[in-house]
Amino acid sequence: MALFARDVEYLPPPPLGREPIRGLPAVLEFWREVFARYERTTIENLSLEEAARGRIVRTARLCHFAATGEQRLEYTICQTTCLKAGRVVRQVNELAPG
Repeated sequence: MALFARDVEYLPPPPLGREPIRGLPAVLEFWREVFARYERTTIENLSLEEAARGRIVRTARLCHFAATGEQRLEYTICQTTCLKAGRVVRQVNELAPG
């Protein structure tokens, strides 16, 4: 998140939220709330490619575990990141097909 622009446009993974988030402080608050809900999160990168100059596409499997260990949320995303002057200006997370 250190590379996110102050006015970043962020679309979270659909299982966690569907509304666009604008601005780094709001993105950080969103993830604070996620980490308050889930004790542990794992991310497994499945692929990473530079789709075009300033555009990176990543496929990743995420798993969030609740403190009780009983609640688990698992999904795979396709994340598109747009860069400008070395900063993330837009990041969109969509459920990966299949």
